[in-house]
Amino acid sequence: MDDLHVTVEPGRIITPNLVMRPWAVEDAREAFEIYSSPSTAKAIGRRGPVRDVAEMRDLLGHWNRRSSQSPFPQGLWAVEAVEDGVLLGGATLLPFSARDPQLVMGWHLRPAARGRGLAGQIGHALAHQAFLANDIEEIYVAVPAQNAGSLAVARRLGMVAVDDCNWVHGGVRLEVLRMRRSDLHKIRPGISLDNSYDPEGLVDW
Repeated sequence: MDDLHVTVEPGRIITPNLVMRPWAVEDAREAFEIYSSPSTAKAIGRRGPVRDVAEMRDLLGHWNRRSSQSPFPQGLWAVEAVEDGVLLGGATLLPFSARDPQLVMGWHLRPAARGRGLAGQIGHALAHQAFLANDIEEIYVAVPAQNAGSLAVARRLGMVAVDDCNWVHGGVRLEVLRMRRSDLHKIRPGISLDNSYDPEGLVDW
């Protein structure tokens, strides 16, 4: 039952299986294996995939600068496996846009890391991170309708569809799901919104 335990540290979010931490230039080669994929590029809103390791290194620097300049609880993180330190993907908690400042969480995993419940763990950890901020009352997932995997993960997190957000990206209307602060308590009773909690006794999802 430790799968749902989350610890938030300065700069890091930790679960029993994952460490979410700042990107490093040393991640460039492994990150290129993920972000050189056209499907991943499309999912994160890039015009095209990353072309080479040098471009990946520059992009990681940009992500780190943006993350360091963003107010808590926002950020962009590398996601690595606790067991062996392998880079599994990335995670974000950022405003949808300047006009729509609602916080949206996202995750992107290398193909070998998919289908293992890791996206759900990332989403759960990001929700915990978000609601540590007293002024955050809701967070969102916003993806195209054909992104069935992310929509399924969001629903397993207890998020529900909303029809009052007409969000469009790249000319495509997005499906939007929301979690309110109170929903986290409903889905995971007994959660304590401090820097750590232990969900011992809760059933797995």
